[in-house]
Amino acid sequence: MNGQRRDAIKTAAAWALGAALTLEARAETAPPFRIAYFETYSPLSFTEAGAIKGILVDVLDEVIHRRLGLPRSHEGFPWPRAQALVQRGERDAICTIATPARLAYAQAAEEPVVTAPTTVFVRADHPRLAAFSAARDLAELRELQPSVLSYAANGWARERLGGFNVLWGNDFQSSLKMLVARRGDLMIENALTMQYSLRRLTGGDEIRMLPNRMDQAHFQLLVSRASAHLPMLPDFSRALRRFKQGPEYGEVFRRYGVQA
Repeated sequence: MNGQRRDAIKTAAAWALGAALTLEARAETAPPFRIAYFETYSPLSFTEAGAIKGILVDVLDEVIHRRLGLPRSHEGFPWPRAQALVQRGERDAICTIATPARLAYAQAAEEPVVTAPTTVFVRADHPRLAAFSAARDLAELRELQPSVLSYAANGWARERLGGFNVLWGNDFQSSLKMLVARRGDLMIENALTMQYSLRRLTGGDEIRMLPNRMDQAHFQLLVSRASAHLPMLPDFSRALRRFKQGPEYGEVFRRYGVQA
């Protein structure tokens, strides 16, 4: 019996015992829960001084390690690599939007880790600012034929921005810099990440968040279908819901200067 199969049996047995198993015993019987993150997506996940940090990291560490008692590891990667590692079963999970392409290789926890509105960001001096502001949904925005900036591994954009003229950057930060440099009309992104990043980017104060909400971004824990930890998803959602009901959840966001 190979090591991966042995770990799967041990982990399934641990979750089958459920509440009868103490946190200490679960930590001894289960292999580490290995989470891969987008390493340049502040404040949700980012690398600083060689360590991965951010809201997603802090929330998942609280729920998975402190509340469920699982050993864990948090690692940051370029976003395409992080997703590929989970797809191949070399890491257990990512935390992101559950697109159909991702659900082909991973199963989503029911309770979102973070929810943020997806809206439009455009330069304050753009001549079509008023027209973009009046668009009530993606269909109306598409009729205006803007050039939309995004990045290659943005699964939401790949799924939802069909019919748009999309200019694909290498990553989130490069797309953001292109917006400031007038190399596209606008970005459609989650408000949490954009507001945090624009405050720290030279020229970011020249970008405006428009009032129109295009979507709601639900960042969910996606566990590889090859992972030994799949049976923990219901327990994870229950523990996460309890955490979100208390003041500690909002404190995680405040540590990064944003609101839940």
